[in-house]
Parts: sequence; structure tokens; C-alpha cells
Amino acid sequence: MARDPWFDGQGIDLLRDDFIEGHPRWQRYIADGQITAAEILEQENCIIGMLEKLEPDLNDQQHASLTKILLEYEVLINMALVHYPSMMDADRYYKLNQPIEEE
Repeated sequence: MARDPWFDGQGIDLLRDDFIEGHPRWQRYIADGQITAAEILEQENCIIGMLEKLEPDLNDQQHASLTKILLEYEVLINMALVHYPSMMDADRYYKLNQPIEEE
């Protein structure tokens, strides 16, 4: 499989809408309109498994770079978790990636 560069304006480009919309676990997770703790742990374990397979193939510099990226991503996730409750109280809160309808 040819490499699809992350920042070439094509493919996933880390803009994950198309990827998520077609992702079978995501579809299963949102089917009932809520995300459970068990589903979050299932997804976390999926990522851990993927990283466990990848780690031995990384050289020291790649390992250090990816570690830094993963830690920065954790900051992003935690920011979203802190922000989420404020979204839940908003009058115009939208659920599960649905666009806000203009009033």
C-alpha cells in the first residue's frame, strides 16, 4: 500500500470525518446516541494494541517524536473532556457531530 501523506490535501489528512463516518466501531458506539465508559475503554485498548505492534519498529528518534505527539494529543483529549460539560448545558448543543441548525 502506497503512503498517503498526512498533509497533502488528499486522503485522511487527519481530518477524520470520512474515516469516522465509515468506521464500524464508531457506528456501533453511537448507535444508541451515547458513548459508554466500556466503549471508551474498548477504543483505548484498540489504540494500545496498535501502538504495541508499532513500537518495536520505531527507532529511538521516531519513538521520542511519536511519544511527544501522543502526549500532546492527550492534552487535546483532556481539553475536550473539560470543555464537554459546558457544551452539554448550551441551548444549541449538537450531538454526535450533527450540524447546528440556524434559528
